[in-house]
Amino acid sequence: MKAWAKESERNRKCIVNGQIGSVLSLSFETFAVVFSTEEMDEQESSNVRALLEQILWALTWVSDSLSPGLKNDASLRCLVSFLNGNDLSVRQNAVLVIKELLVSDQGRDVAESVAEIEGGVEALVRMIKEPVSPKAMKASLTAIIHMINVNDEIRSRIVNLGLVSLLLENILEGERGVSERALRVFDVVCDFEEGREKAYDNALTIPVVVKRILRVSSLASESLVSILWKLCKNAEEDGDKESVLVEALQVGAFQKLLVVLQIGCAEKTKEKVTELLKLFNIHRHRLDCVDSTAEFKYLKKPF
Repeated sequence: MKAWAKESERNRKCIVNGQIGSVLSLSFETFAVVFSTEEMDEQESSNVRALLEQILWALTWVSDSLSPGLKNDASLRCLVSFLNGNDLSVRQNAVLVIKELLVSDQGRDVAESVAEIEGGVEALVRMIKEPVSPKAMKASLTAIIHMINVNDEIRSRIVNLGLVSLLLENILEGERGVSERALRVFDVVCDFEEGREKAYDNALTIPVVVKRILRVSSLASESLVSILWKLCKNAEEDGDKESVLVEALQVGAFQKLLVVLQIGCAEKTKEKVTELLKLFNIHRHRLDCVDSTAEFKYLKKPF
């Protein structure tokens, strides 16, 4: 089947349209149970693992028809085992399938099951720390978003694995698609106090967030404004973190936000920008703001 699929795109479409996804899912489930429960010698174990890897490869391009069988304990343990392996292509295939399971209707159950498997959460974060490819990175970030939204315990475990630093690195240096996905994760992380605390503790957070506004894409800028709004709004409510607002002003947040308004943005983003500008205006006496310099003097304040 693999050889036939590689011959042409037409062959591949025929296989996909033949609803083979359910057959492959059942096959993976069956051999995963064998692999995890039966006593085998080294050669037998190696053969079953190789077969599972072949099935996994095929599952990545029939993701629309994955069956519930892939969500059982044996299958998920096998997928996590592949994530923790050293074969880069197998690791990529594993995270692509896990991502599809997490975005499905039963994604919450899958997330809880993955979190219960030893090394499951760590394996997903490792995919961000040790990137295999942009495709795998995007899948990993999407998986992380769904894991974070499940419960406080899972979220805390993920955040405490150094997630904020990894996200900032990808926001700053990743290709556009990866950067946009990393920003989505960071935006979700900033919804929660523990996530914001990790963001406040990282000296790069405010400089990177402000710097990347208008540098990636309009979608990225919306996420960046949202992140900045959450960090500054909560900092303003906590008097001990007033320095966050001053730091944002020092790295040019006021000017960047004026430009965002000038070129236009979504209504929801515009509301956040306006609120931030009013907030910053209260604290501008703390430093000499440069919004009246030559390169910004043509901009009109929206309030």
